[in-house]
Amino acid sequence: MERNRGDRVPEPKRLGTIFALFHPSVPLNPIVEALRALKISDEAISICSGLPLADAPPAADKEARLYRITLTAGAVGIFFGILLAGGTAILYPLPTGGKPIVTTPVVGIISYETMMLFAIVSTFLATLIALAWGRGPKSRHDPRIGEGFIGVSVFILAGDPRSGSIQELLQRFGALEVQ
Repeated sequence: MERNRGDRVPEPKRLGTIFALFHPSVPLNPIVEALRALKISDEAISICSGLPLADAPPAADKEARLYRITLTAGAVGIFFGILLAGGTAILYPLPTGGKPIVTTPVVGIISYETMMLFAIVSTFLATLIALAWGRGPKSRHDPRIGEGFIGVSVFILAGDPRSGSIQELLQRFGALEVQ
């Protein structure tokens, strides 16, 4: 499909953020339920707190899945360690007077060390990548969150007609500040 010079290219949709700051005593479950009633998905709701939340709604349970990367890298490290210890003995055979060239304890130690090396380095790099680029929209940080307040961010497309009703809803539930 060809475009004429006069055709306008549609602008990419930008993501907007509505941020509300709540006192720690405000229950969050009714807020999340009311946002769900406005057809806001759990992925578009981010709850940020400096303290653990006793009655955290499911929208707050966004956990990092770094354990999969760590376990996979550890398995690759074990395989690499076995190849390193066994492959070196096979490629460079040394006469040892009838004794085994590669012993189980040596292979075990080398495999353990390469497993730990691969797991630690890959987890560290995955954490750096997740922090640098992040996944999805980023929550707004307010210094008062470190003092015990709770931040609720709602991510919607810029110009979404629901933005006014979301702001009103957050204020109705006792938000100290809505931006």
